[in-house]
Amino acid sequence: MKILNMTPMQGVHLKAGIESMVPGLSFTVADAHLQPEEGLRVEIADAGIVLGDYTGSTPITRRVVEAAGKVRLIQQPSVGYNHIDVAACAQFGIPVANTPGANDIGVAEHTIMLAMACLKNLPFYNAKTHQGEWLFMHAQQKGIFELHGKTYGLLGMGSTARAVAERLLPFGVRLLYYSRHRLAKDDEKKYGAECATLDDVLKLSDIVSLHLPLTDKTAGIISAGRLALMKPTAVLINVGRGPLVDEAALARALRDGKLAMAAVDVFSEEPPHDHPLFGLQNAILTPHLAGSTRESGGRILVMAMDNLVRVMKGEKPMWVVNKFR
Repeated sequence: MKILNMTPMQGVHLKAGIESMVPGLSFTVADAHLQPEEGLRVEIADAGIVLGDYTGSTPITRRVVEAAGKVRLIQQPSVGYNHIDVAACAQFGIPVANTPGANDIGVAEHTIMLAMACLKNLPFYNAKTHQGEWLFMHAQQKGIFELHGKTYGLLGMGSTARAVAERLLPFGVRLLYYSRHRLAKDDEKKYGAECATLDDVLKLSDIVSLHLPLTDKTAGIISAGRLALMKPTAVLINVGRGPLVDEAALARALRDGKLAMAAVDVFSEEPPHDHPLFGLQNAILTPHLAGSTRESGGRILVMAMDNLVRVMKGEKPMWVVNKFR
C-alpha cells in the first residue's frame, strides 16, 4: 500500500512512526506537500491512503479526487478540513476523517488568553513599558478591566466552545451561547450557560468568541450589520475560521470606535497580505496557532496514525466527516 503524505512532515518519519506501532506492515510513503494539482493527480492515482495537509496549503480538489481510484481513506491531521472537497470524496466513495477534540484544550486556553489580553490592553502596555514609558495613570484613566462579572458570548457550542465554557466557570462570568443545537438542560447547568439568539448574544455580551465551523450558512455570519449590534466597549475574538467575519467591516468598526478590541487567530487568506487589521493598535493578531501546542500536535499525530493503521489492517476508519457510498 502507498500512503500519500501531504503534510510538511518528512515521509521517512511518518513511516517510522507507523512501523513502530505495527511492525510488519508493508507500505511505502510518498511526499506531496505543496504539489500542484496535476502532480497530485499523478501521485494519488496509485495511493491507498492519503494523509492530508494540516497547514491547508495542499488542497484536495475535485479533480484530485477524480484521480484517486484506489484511496480507502483521506485522514486529515487536524480538526478543520475546508481545503478538502468532501462532497466529491463522498461521491467517489472515499471516507474523509479528521481528529476531533485533539486541540480543544489549546484553543480554549488561547481564547481565554486573548480575552484577558484585550481586557487589559496587554500588547499596548507591554510595548510602551519596553519603550521606557510608565503609563500607570494612563491605564487608570482609560481603564483596564476584569473578566469577572462580564457577559461572555460563545458562538457555537461544539467541543471547543464547551472547553472554553468549562474554563470560564471560575471567572464568574454570565455565559450566553448561540448554537443550532441547544444543549441538554443538565449540560446548560454544568456550564452555567444560557441559550440565546445570535443577535442577543452580540447585543448583550462584553466578550464574544467564535467557535463555529465554516459552512455556506456561517460564512460572513459576523457582518457589518451584526457588528453594529455589539457594544462599543465589547471585544470580538475569532478562533474559528477567517471567513466567518467580514474582516473589512471589523477593521472599520475598530477604527471608528464602534468596537473596543478584536483578537484574531484565523484569516480569510492565510498567510494574510495587506490585511485591513494590520497596524490597528486595538487588534491582537496571531498566526493560526491557537490549537498548535506541542501537546495537541502529539494528540493529533497519534489519532491520525491510529486511524491510518486501522484502515491498513482492513478495519473501518473512525471520525469520518462525510457520508460516502
